[in-house]
Amino acid sequence: MVVVNEHAWQFVCTVVSNCNCTRMNAVRKVKMAGSPGSFFFGGARMVVCITGEQADEQLSLIEGVMPPGSDSGLHVRLREDETIHLVAGELELTVGGQRTMLRPGESYFIPRNMPYRVRNLGMAEARALLMNVPGVSAGKYESLILVPPYQEGEAAFNGKPPVYKRPVHKREQDTYMFFGVPTVLHLAGIETGSELSLMESFMGVDGDSGLHLHANEDECIYVLDGELELSVCDSLLVLRAGCSYFIPRHCAHRLRSRKAARVMHWYTPGTLDPFVRMAGIRIKGPNDVGPVYPSPEQIGPILLLSEEYDFQMLVPPGA
Repeated sequence: MVVVNEHAWQFVCTVVSNCNCTRMNAVRKVKMAGSPGSFFFGGARMVVCITGEQADEQLSLIEGVMPPGSDSGLHVRLREDETIHLVAGELELTVGGQRTMLRPGESYFIPRNMPYRVRNLGMAEARALLMNVPGVSAGKYESLILVPPYQEGEAAFNGKPPVYKRPVHKREQDTYMFFGVPTVLHLAGIETGSELSLMESFMGVDGDSGLHLHANEDECIYVLDGELELSVCDSLLVLRAGCSYFIPRHCAHRLRSRKAARVMHWYTPGTLDPFVRMAGIRIKGPNDVGPVYPSPEQIGPILLLSEEYDFQMLVPPGA
């Protein structure tokens, strides 16, 4: 195991006391059952985590809990692309007339103007995270119901998705050791027309992302399991399972885990994943190896890459 050399990091890192959130403030949302941000659709309970208004219309995040038999009906989003990441259970997706089964850990990208239907045909409850880009705000949904929930049938729709986007069902993922944190790349920007990229980090006990910022991407995180300590905008917060947080670009932040934690990360636009691929170390899976930090010989190339992708490591992990 290679441990970061603090002296080698000195020319990379600059300690900052204030962040520069140029567009808006970071947003913390704690999931609360029965809160005003919950509604029912097609038998599913939808918990609004981050609204478009809170994220400067860049994205919105909903947690969907679908009991057996629930059905969204065949519908189409006219303005937003949607990404479904299944956390638990199984779902049947019909996208553009093609049926497929979505299983835990799999993701599906659905471009705007593409008819789709989501049903839980199993015996167990399904839980999914739904990300829309651009963001959806209350009262501004632009969806067209083609076939209502619980009704069979087909319906014609003349709209077409953008020519540079297509549906993507991601079953297999690549995993990288990225600054000491096992990171699973669920969806890459090249697969979503650069709208977003989706990653999942597996932070062990005393895990640390380092203090960093993204100049190009807004980030939305959701804690799946465990507990996360988040330093952002000169504030220190504790996020537990079910909590979400929106971090605008140019906002310095740091993620640390006193206990093991699984965290979902959405980035928009989807321009960060090439940096993760090139700066990270390819591993077989999240549990393949322990934390491995960049060696002094690797820091120079990583510095050049970080400049190219406007990723700034301000304080290294463990420092």
